[in-house]
Amino acid sequence: MQDPNSGDWTPPPPPQDDSMFSTQTREFYAESIKKDSVKALLLSLIGFVCCPPVFAYFAWNTAQEVLVNIDVYEVEEGRRGMAQAAKVLAVASIILWVIAVIIRVLSAISAG
Repeated sequence: MQDPNSGDWTPPPPPQDDSMFSTQTREFYAESIKKDSVKALLLSLIGFVCCPPVFAYFAWNTAQEVLVNIDVYEVEEGRRGMAQAAKVLAVASIILWVIAVIIRVLSAISAG
């Protein structure tokens, strides 16, 4: 360990912006946000076609994680809309699925 008073030691450079996170950390989360926002949107779209409770759940959770990472690390603000759209589509697919189940149950009762 070097002695800070010896003259050989230099402190690390300060961050270039007002963020409390390093550039590498912000770049890592920017890439994560890019991938996860697309994943959330795809999961929510798949949820309309196949097994809405499962896909909508994963889409909503992934989109929520993306939104939290955008707020915390202050990167990829442009992806916020995609994540919010994924959440809305996930909720809409669940609502439509519940309505479809109710209609099927009522038609089964009235036919029986």
